[in-house]
Amino acid sequence: MTGGAAASLSPPPRGAAATFMTAFALAGCVGAAVAADVAVSATPQETQIARSSTKAPAPPINVANPTGHDLRGQDAYGAGFYGASRAAGARRHRGADYVAEPGEIVRAPISGVVERIGFAYRGDERYRYVELADAATGRDVRVLYVGPSVELGARVEAGAPIGRAQDLSARYPRGITNHVHVEMRENGTLADPAGVLPVASDHYGEIDA
Repeated sequence: MTGGAAASLSPPPRGAAATFMTAFALAGCVGAAVAADVAVSATPQETQIARSSTKAPAPPINVANPTGHDLRGQDAYGAGFYGASRAAGARRHRGADYVAEPGEIVRAPISGVVERIGFAYRGDERYRYVELADAATGRDVRVLYVGPSVELGARVEAGAPIGRAQDLSARYPRGITNHVHVEMRENGTLADPAGVLPVASDHYGEIDA
């Protein structure tokens, strides 16, 4: 009797079907919870916003072609590339000449501070220059034959206007290609501007007028 009573009070063994249904229900709850969490935490819109917010900004421009044009070619007074012959080979060209129409906007070849504004030739006040220096890179440039539109001590970014190209025909009447002359130094040593500045481009064409 005692053994029989104990046996009758014990819970019946779980059948295979009951075990399967319980496991299925639990799996369904867990799966639904995971799916809901993914749907809340990673919607396409939020993913797009996260990616766009981490996009790196474009690096600043630190050099520019002063006129957007090519170097001056050969004319009655010589060629415009760095090191070109001058005075029948007695000296060499100390800069690079960038073709420019009289009155055209001239732009800063480098970012820097306006350290000097002066006259290109002693005793001739018709032609001016603007000199910029950048302490961060050790570069300084002098741009000749430009009527300045900047002031001493001003901070100028590369590509920003510094003045307008002057007409050289009065000083060089035998037919010179009008240009601006750029002299560059790197840590005090003369350098070829064409090896640093961008080549010709029409990037500034729409805002030169």
